[in-house]
Parts: sequence; structure tokens; C-alpha cells
Amino acid sequence: MNASLDTDVVIHLYLGNKQGLLFELFDELYMYEFLYERELKKKSPSIYEAFSSDVSNGRIGIIRNKDLIELGVKGLFDNYMRDFEYLFDRGELYAVSLAKAMGLYAFVSDDTKEFGPHETLVKQLIEDVIPFAFYELMFLKYLLGKIEVKGMHKEFDLVTIKSMSQRPMSFRSRMMQTVRRFSKKNGSDRDCDWIDSYCRSNKIDFKRKMKELKNYLSSID
Repeated sequence: MNASLDTDVVIHLYLGNKQGLLFELFDELYMYEFLYERELKKKSPSIYEAFSSDVSNGRIGIIRNKDLIELGVKGLFDNYMRDFEYLFDRGELYAVSLAKAMGLYAFVSDDTKEFGPHETLVKQLIEDVIPFAFYELMFLKYLLGKIEVKGMHKEFDLVTIKSMSQRPMSFRSRMMQTVRRFSKKNGSDRDCDWIDSYCRSNKIDFKRKMKELKNYLSSID
């Protein structure tokens, strides 16, 4: 699975030293040049430097206009920029348009505010792009058996403490949202079909993992 990256999730994961999640869960990672050269560099020079090291090592691709032209999708990109302009802020607009133009199935962003890009894509107002916040990446890592529930909670808190000290997210609240999102009762057909396929491909006992997570969430505040 390939992904388009927004800047906020990069800052949060790198500050928490959990950027490995990106490389564990995705085959190819891309960021549009404006987000890299302008937004990331301005918001966090130290993270820009660390991120640039992974760019230099070929772990992340920076997509420039000339690349879109060479790929033959610059026209598509421009059309999506116009079509989605009313839905997103400038940075988000670039990241989502890149995902659509390049056929990248995933959009990774921690902008989960109401009517933000994550919510917009969860509601499927734009087709063929599935969103993931950092805690949903941790959820996938948990499903894969690479971390236990308590370990996931600890890593979640580490990221929020390091990068969201003023407005930290609640582990219980975010995980409950994730459980609802991927449940047959509350989730969309798109998300449920995707998680079913993901679990089959990775031989995951989804019901057991969800039961374990729900029991843990019931035991904490």
C-alpha cells in the first residue's frame, strides 16, 4: 500500500521517534514538494532535517511538478486541486490531490478536526483514498501482533506527550473511534471491506483482537 503524507503526522511521529510505523506499514511514501519545502521546513526545522535524511536514503519520495508531468498526471493533479479547493486547507489540498492523481490508496494525516481531511475521507466524500491517523497506524500494528494493547497505549501517550502537550489526544477516545470505524455495525462498507481484506492477507483473527482491545478500553478511564 502506497501513501501520500501530510506534514502534521510526520511531525508527530518523528517527535515521538515512531516514524518507523510509516516504513513498517507502507510500501512507498510520498510528499508533495510544497509540503516538504515550505510547510514542514517552516513548522519544524529539526523534523525537516530528520525527514530529509529519510528522503536522501530513498525511503520517502518528494514529488515535484516535473515529476507529475513525467508521470502524465499533472492535468489530473490540477483538476483535483480545483475540485477539492472548497474542502481543504492549502497543504491538505496538495496532499489529497497528490494521492488521487498518483493513485495512492492511503492519505496519512493527523488533522482529525471536525470537517477536516481525515473526517472528509472517512465519510467517503472523495473516492479511492482511505485516510489514516497516527493512532490508526498503531492499531494496524496491534492487529499484526507487533505490539500488545498496553504497549500501543504507551506508544500513543509518548507521541501525544512529545508533540501534543497543549492538546493531547485521549487514547481511549481515539481507539473507540477506530473500533467504531472498522466495525460492521458502524463502519462504512469501504472501511469494513478493506479491514477484512487486510486481516485475511495477514492471517489476523480480527474478532479476537477487537475483543481484546474493547476489554482493555473498558478497564481504563
